[in-house]
Amino acid sequence: MKRSSQLSKVFWPSFWTFVVAAAMVFPIVWLVFSSFKQTGELFSYPLRMFPTEWTASHYAKVINDGFFGYVFNSLFLAVVGTLITLVISSMCGYALAIYRFDVSYTNLIFGIFLLGTLIPGETLTVPQVAVISELGLYNNIWGVILPVVTTTTGIFMFRQQYLSIPLSFVEAARIDGSNEAQTFFHVMLPLGTSSTVTLAIFSFMWRWNDYILPLLVLSEQRKYTIQIAIKNYIGFNGVDWSSILAASVMSMVPIIILFIILQRHIIGGLSASGIKG
Repeated sequence: MKRSSQLSKVFWPSFWTFVVAAAMVFPIVWLVFSSFKQTGELFSYPLRMFPTEWTASHYAKVINDGFFGYVFNSLFLAVVGTLITLVISSMCGYALAIYRFDVSYTNLIFGIFLLGTLIPGETLTVPQVAVISELGLYNNIWGVILPVVTTTTGIFMFRQQYLSIPLSFVEAARIDGSNEAQTFFHVMLPLGTSSTVTLAIFSFMWRWNDYILPLLVLSEQRKYTIQIAIKNYIGFNGVDWSSILAASVMSMVPIIILFIILQRHIIGGLSASGIKG
C-alpha cells in the first residue's frame, strides 16, 4: 500500500506535466506539418496531421519574396536593441542595489520604476510615434529600437541579482583600487550572468516578435521586419495561408536556436545566482 502511494505521487504529477507540455507543443507541431501541405489540403475535412503530399514550394515562395532581407532587419532590431537594453538595465540595477544605503531616495526611484509597469504599453504608442517623428526617425529602424531600450523588468532582474551579492565584494574591489566602472564590469557584471542571459533571451524575443511599433514607424517595404512581412500575405484578394505558415515556421528558428544555445546558462545560472551574505 505504501509503495502504491509512492508510485501515485510520482505518476500523477509526471502525467499532468506531460499533458500540459503536449497541449503547448501540439499547435507548434501542427504548424510545422501544415506548412508542408498543399494549399487545398489546409482546410480539407477531415483534418489530417501529416500532409498527404509533401511540398516545400511555400518556403521557396517566401524566400523569393525577400524573406532573408526581412530577417536581417529583424535581427538588427533584436540584437542591437538587446545589447542596449542589457547595458542600461544592468547599470540601473547596479546603482539601485549597490547605492541603496548611500543614497536615501534610491528605493523611492525604484518604486517609481515599478509604478510605470502599471501603465499599459499601448497607451504610450501615440506619444512614442510623435517623439519619433519629431526626432526625424520615422521610417528608420532606430525609431523602433530607441523607444523600448529601457525595461523595468530588466532593471528589476538585475537589481534583485545584485541585492543577493554581498556588498563586501564591492568594498574589497574599491580597497584594491578599482574605480566604479572597473568594479561594475569586472566584478558585479560577471556575477550577474544568469540575469544577463535571461534578459537577453526575453529582450531578443520581445523585439523579434514586436509588431505594433514597427508597423507604425516603418513605411518602406524593404525596411520591414519579419512580423510585418508576414502580415503582407493578408491582402484584399484573400489570405495566403500557406506562405504565412511557412514564414511563421522560419521566423521561429532564430528564437529556438538562441534558447538552445543559452538554456544551459539559464538553468545553471539561476541556481548559482543566490549568493548569501
